[in-house]
Amino acid sequence: MYRYFIQPIINKFSGSVLGYELLIRKLIDGQWQLPQSFSAIPQEVQTNLLVTIAQKLSRKISFVSFNVNWAQFLSPEFSQLLIETQQKISPVTLVLEIIKEPVQTNFSTTEIIQQMNYFNQHGVLIALDDVDTGCNLYPEVQAFLPYVFEIKFPCQNFRQAGRQTEIKTALQKWQQIAANNNLNLIVEGVETSADDQLLDELAISYRQGYYYGKPRLFQ
Repeated sequence: MYRYFIQPIINKFSGSVLGYELLIRKLIDGQWQLPQSFSAIPQEVQTNLLVTIAQKLSRKISFVSFNVNWAQFLSPEFSQLLIETQQKISPVTLVLEIIKEPVQTNFSTTEIIQQMNYFNQHGVLIALDDVDTGCNLYPEVQAFLPYVFEIKFPCQNFRQAGRQTEIKTALQKWQQIAANNNLNLIVEGVETSADDQLLDELAISYRQGYYYGKPRLFQ
């Protein structure tokens, strides 16, 4: 059994909830756990649950974010299913967050850009998740920036790697990258009042994290 947990993405300065990130979990031994592989989850299960949630929230939010790995993102069958999903949930917009889950197949930059254009033409927007960590460093994602809607900066990844002291400098860099490319910047992993104050200082509006709301099971 699969279900989505939802976590709010807010505009701190307007006090509004912009949308929700949908975090899929599997019921294992009576507990909701993160699936070992997103690709192993039946595609129709993911999109049917997504449609149900988006339709129920349609009067409250403008978008829902949905995690995909690169293999799912470039799958013709799954792509068509996601475009059909966007048609069903309109006027809510589907935002695909591309995660770093390891896959066995390599894809060219040209293939990825073509797919980004394909989604954009059908009203599905693209987000690059976990920038400045793992394989999502600036040199690796620079070519994709003209084709994406937003970038997400992960404070939690910096903490887990013992890089807390780098957060402010890295944030300022990505804030400038977002401005130069006319992209939304969402800061995730906001957990403390100190995090909140730092983002106030940097005038970054869009935020996500335990400080504003933990993921909760959508009934």
